Amino acid sequence: MDSLVISLDVLRDKLCSLFKKQFPDAEISINKRRSAILEIRIFFTSEVFMESYVNGITGKKSFALVEKGKRIWGYDNYRYWHHHPIEKPENHIPCDEPSQFAQRA
Repeated sequence: MDSLVISLDVLRDKLCSLFKKQFPDAEISINKRRSAILEIRIFFTSEVFMESYVNGITGKKSFALVEKGKRIWGYDNYRYWHHHPIEKPENHIPCDEPSQFAQRA
């Protein structure tokens, strides 16, 4: 499966549209740095948010649910693709790239 490269601006717009549709009452925070890093946080409360992170230079991607500053669930590709299960979010369970990150040509 070939990956389709899209710009961070296009990714940002797609994610924001999806998040606004799914979570209309949530607050969305967007942080784009050096045209290479994109962080989007969807705040459900002041202490609970979901974060999507993409680094266009290193290829790092992550998706996490955070409560009180600690990840309580997520996926990322730091060193290799792995999952952080909600039962034990400190664990790293190897997995394939999640479909929400994979783009087909």
